[in-house]
Amino acid sequence: MVRDSGLSRYAIDSGFVSLIGPPPPRRVLFVDDEETVLRAFMRDTESSGFEVVVARTSQEALSALADISFSAVLADFQMPEMNGIEFLEKVRLHSPDTVRILVSGKAELEVAVEVINRVGLFQFISKPWDRYTLRDTLGRALEHHTIALENRRLSDLLGAKCEELALASASLENQVEERTTSLLLGLINALDLRDTETQWHSRRVAIYARRLAEEIALSDEELLVIERGALLHDIGKIGVADAILLKPGKLTSEEWEEMRRHSELGYRILQEIEFLGDARDLVLQHHERWDGKGYPTGRAGKSIYIGARIFAIIDTYDAMTSDRPYRKAMAHAVACEEISKCSGSQFDPDVVEAWKRIEVEIISQVQSEFKEPEAK
Repeated sequence: MVRDSGLSRYAIDSGFVSLIGPPPPRRVLFVDDEETVLRAFMRDTESSGFEVVVARTSQEALSALADISFSAVLADFQMPEMNGIEFLEKVRLHSPDTVRILVSGKAELEVAVEVINRVGLFQFISKPWDRYTLRDTLGRALEHHTIALENRRLSDLLGAKCEELALASASLENQVEERTTSLLLGLINALDLRDTETQWHSRRVAIYARRLAEEIALSDEELLVIERGALLHDIGKIGVADAILLKPGKLTSEEWEEMRRHSELGYRILQEIEFLGDARDLVLQHHERWDGKGYPTGRAGKSIYIGARIFAIIDTYDAMTSDRPYRKAMAHAVACEEISKCSGSQFDPDVVEAWKRIEVEIISQVQSEFKEPEAK
């Protein structure tokens, strides 16, 4: 049997009413096991501005859902195979944006509450329904569906835009990182031109310091700060006179006081470079001692920035294991023994213990890669 509603055509075959022709943009599915109820529903929704597909069983309705999209689905509560609540649960899983409405001849409040909680019910319609109330409910349901789809579209669009912004931000961060690294290396190269004896020292201690910071479980952000501070720790020597910086012999007390100023000079040089943050504190405090006998401020214990406490060990180790005109490099084990002797006085004991756990293979690899050139 074919019925013309004025909006579309429906074919009833073996109790299932299916849409013939192209899919409409606004479509409603109603499932009820009584054909008289289905016909009444079609009659009451004629010329209502939306199109209707009806089915007599839940399985037929689920088959329709698999092939056709719907703005709203209405289900009778009392049906064979599965009741309306069970059916609408399946609808929710298959198409969460589709509006779900329960129709029942028994309008118990308990049933409505159960469905609201279990299947996200839009509304509960009692049999027999009023034609105008039914049309109003369906109209609001379709509006709700349209808004839900638009919200999802906007959410997807926003997600895509956020992803684009994240990619752009990551690209910008990479550019900033590259330029930052170039700037830091430029500063170090400027110092190397004056103090060629220790031109690889800054590279080695930066790597050591980061590895030791990892050993004591500092954050990724802190690792970067400490690495940068270690790389720049002696930048203040740019402000030290050549006669003192390059003097081959022992410094006088006055010259030594001038040399000691390089920590404060380095801090002042970096003070206006905002992104260096706590790296400046490492530069300022890298000659402080755990017992408070260091310089320039005589800080003691944990009042010393953790990066500076780490670096104090690293700087001493690298100095002891590097050749100098006035002495040969110490062996790794000997240098580590000397550091242990100064635990609790010159160095933070906890950081010393962490240093002992660093694999000697890593240290040897760094020493090999960043080896001072042999004097000609």
